[in-house]
Amino acid sequence: MTNDTKRTTSSPVVALATSCAVALFATVFACSQTSDTLSSSTTASALSSAIVAETSASGTLICAPAQVQIDACSGKVASDSCSLTSTDGGTSVTGTCRATLDGKTVACAPNPPAPPQGLVDACAGKAKGDSCAGTENDGDTLTGACGTKNGSATLVCLRVHNPPQVAIDACTGLAADDACTLAGHDDDGTIAGTCTNGPTGTATLACSPTRVKADATAACAGLADGAACTLTSHRDSVSGTCTTPSAGGSAVCVVACVDLRGSFDCARGHDDGDHHGGHR
Repeated sequence: MTNDTKRTTSSPVVALATSCAVALFATVFACSQTSDTLSSSTTASALSSAIVAETSASGTLICAPAQVQIDACSGKVASDSCSLTSTDGGTSVTGTCRATLDGKTVACAPNPPAPPQGLVDACAGKAKGDSCAGTENDGDTLTGACGTKNGSATLVCLRVHNPPQVAIDACTGLAADDACTLAGHDDDGTIAGTCTNGPTGTATLACSPTRVKADATAACAGLADGAACTLTSHRDSVSGTCTTPSAGGSAVCVVACVDLRGSFDCARGHDDGDHHGGHR
């Protein structure tokens, strides 16, 4: 297979990330509020939410930053706070400086949206797994258990979802944190995962896909470093380049952060032509 061959992947990992991102969509879309953007970039924004969450959890930026993201972390190191501002200066997104996947630079990555304060307050003085009832932003009451999300240490009241039977079966005879596998989309291979009791620690033990990075890795299966690739979510796709992580391992499909839209739109800068930051 030649380096100019593209591979497209679509699996339950991105489908799961997309469904989880819908609830966060309105908040994450802080720098993309025009009707044109809303009609053309809904899916890409959902993928953006998944990558924002993965970056926060792993501590590594898994999309190629624009120059403004790099500039926002000038003189800073990974884990320092940063911010990205829209072209009109009217909207700002808070972020954290993260090392890029290739280890070549540090750039500003938007932080995941903060959970509703009412759900945080519901777990004040409690431990992970304790039952809780809190108020969501729309005023509805959520009943569940205390847990953590997106790599944050803050306890928040979360719904306890029953995992699908196929995910439960994949962890039969295994323990929490053991590696597991799930069938790929349309029986196309397998998806790596980890046995978990969910973010609250109270759900039935089941196999959870290894976030969006699994799809990005699958998109470069059989391709060389530098090859073109495509990361697909639902009915939309974003083109990128296969990049070998500085820590080693398989090449990953790295797309330009601004092509994901959503909260990364604040990184677009005044000139769309410079948004790839030299990584594409």
